[in-house]
Amino acid sequence: MTSIKRMLQLAAMGGALAAGVTVLPATAAHAANNCDGTYTTYTYEVFCYTSDWDEFRAKVRCYKIGSSSYTTRYGAWTRVGTARSVAKCTTSEEPASGSWLFRNV
Repeated sequence: MTSIKRMLQLAAMGGALAAGVTVLPATAAHAANNCDGTYTTYTYEVFCYTSDWDEFRAKVRCYKIGSSSYTTRYGAWTRVGTARSVAKCTTSEEPASGSWLFRNV
């Protein structure tokens, strides 16, 4: 990893911490998370039943049909155990991969 790239990553992390929000991807480090993700025609939907975190959101990488372009889209932040978070692709895209993110508020 180049030193410039590493400095940019640290600066971005510092900005998130300064804002008082911790945002992390779903990882093995937080194995107490109990979440399910489901693909539909244009969406990736996530429901978290329990978690060490306060909130979660869906994240989907959308593939533009007929090209090599991808766009990342996000669902709304949702309290754990209350509702689904839905990340939507447009009608000219389809979900290529989905995951979820967590934060404490």
